[in-house]
Amino acid sequence: MALYRAETKPISRKDGRSAVAAAAYRSGASLVDDRTGNAHDYTRRRGVVATGIITPDGQGCERNALWNGAESAEKRKDARTAREWVLALPAELTDAQRQELTERFSRSLAERFGVAVDFAIHRPGKEGDQRNHHAHVLTTTRQVSHDASGALVFGDKAQPEQSDAQLRKQGIEKGAVLVEEVRALWEMQANAALEAAGEAIRIDRRSLKARGIDRTPTVHLGPSVTALERRGRRTDGGNLNRAIEQDNEQKAALTAEIIDLQAERERRAREEAGFIAEWNAYLRARKPDLLDFDGLRKHAADELAGGEVRLRQGIVKDTPEYAQKTKEIREMEARITEESRSLMYAERWRDDCEEEISEWSARVGFFARLRPPPEIREKKEQAEQARTNIRQTSGILSGLKATLELAKKLFKEWFLAEVNSPKLDDRWRYRSLALDGIKRECDDKLAEERAARAKARQMEDLRLHREAEAIRKVRLEQEAQQQKSQVGERKQKVEPPPLSSSAPDPEDDFEDDWDDSPSFGM
Repeated sequence: MALYRAETKPISRKDGRSAVAAAAYRSGASLVDDRTGNAHDYTRRRGVVATGIITPDGQGCERNALWNGAESAEKRKDARTAREWVLALPAELTDAQRQELTERFSRSLAERFGVAVDFAIHRPGKEGDQRNHHAHVLTTTRQVSHDASGALVFGDKAQPEQSDAQLRKQGIEKGAVLVEEVRALWEMQANAALEAAGEAIRIDRRSLKARGIDRTPTVHLGPSVTALERRGRRTDGGNLNRAIEQDNEQKAALTAEIIDLQAERERRAREEAGFIAEWNAYLRARKPDLLDFDGLRKHAADELAGGEVRLRQGIVKDTPEYAQKTKEIREMEARITEESRSLMYAERWRDDCEEEISEWSARVGFFARLRPPPEIREKKEQAEQARTNIRQTSGILSGLKATLELAKKLFKEWFLAEVNSPKLDDRWRYRSLALDGIKRECDDKLAEERAARAKARQMEDLRLHREAEAIRKVRLEQEAQQQKSQVGERKQKVEPPPLSSSAPDPEDDFEDDWDDSPSFGM
């Protein structure tokens, strides 16, 4: 892992220091301090690779005017006139990449706090560690802008220089929170630069303990003790660091043996679980299709038809890293939309104010315009505030857009690298086997469903046949009964009534009726 260093300290008069002198030394320039009259000439200094000045509005300025202005803006004898950030630049990057990284970080500070930033990149010393590329980033303690004539204007104190009570009114717990935000910003931008350069190494601002690394940190020796060590003189601090390094080497050797033993066991377990893991991951990603065997089989068939590349892309898209990176890009796009809306509102506010001022100017005469009423003066102040908001929002928006383009570029490169990574060689084979298994299982389920539906149709046909037979039998019986009734009716119509010589006797009819009646025991 590359070295992480992002330290900050103020340049204060109470320590006998001058922002002009600090800027001259770090940039290898010749500057004159107007407050003290001292000349600081470091033009013969070696090791300065690149320098630059960045202002919030992007206009830049001259170094001597910037730092003499910063000194004259402070009246107290113990005032802070500048703040310095010392950054360890990754040795894995080229000079041009390190300069681009430093400029990006400096621009972020200028836009975030509204300060001017003067950076200087130094190469490693001849006798020291040749990886010690570093940058000194000096920022003003006050917000900086340009007036209409182009002169520098120093405004209010920037947030890093305000008290904790002032920061709490702005919703910031304390100054340490701002420092940690800047340290996190440097970590993010440095790692993005390493990733863009194709380097696998990363920096981490966390401590060894927080990272779970069982290694004792060495102690800081300081410039004087380091100089003695370089000349071959052993010091107590150097001896302590050497003992710590020897102990860390022994720990690393024992840890490596343990890791080797565990690695073989884990490799076998991964091979056994690989097929099942790919199968489950594929099914979890397609929960709506778990009961839709046709849809699930189509998914599997489509991915298999895409070949190895399609399978590898599917594996990467199912990872948490893919979801996290796409989420960050979506959040950045939403932030750009929000800032664009804020810019539009600020421009509309400015136009409304300027329109009212123009209408008033057209109504009154020359002398009246020299003495505008309070409401017009207020409109002018609002228009100026709107223009300030527009400049700040435009700077933030341009930075966000550039960051978004870089993030999309890095995401595309990351995605292609992940898809083509050798670490997916086993997983895409497992995925292919899993998809084949899913197809077979879906085919079996579909075959079972088809067989069940065919059997159900047969049972339904049999039921309908039986019902039809029963209905036909009932109808035949009804038709036979009707025919029998019709025959009986025809017989009654054909036979003549019986002949009698006398009229029927009522008593005879009564006896006939009782003959056909049931017996009552008489």
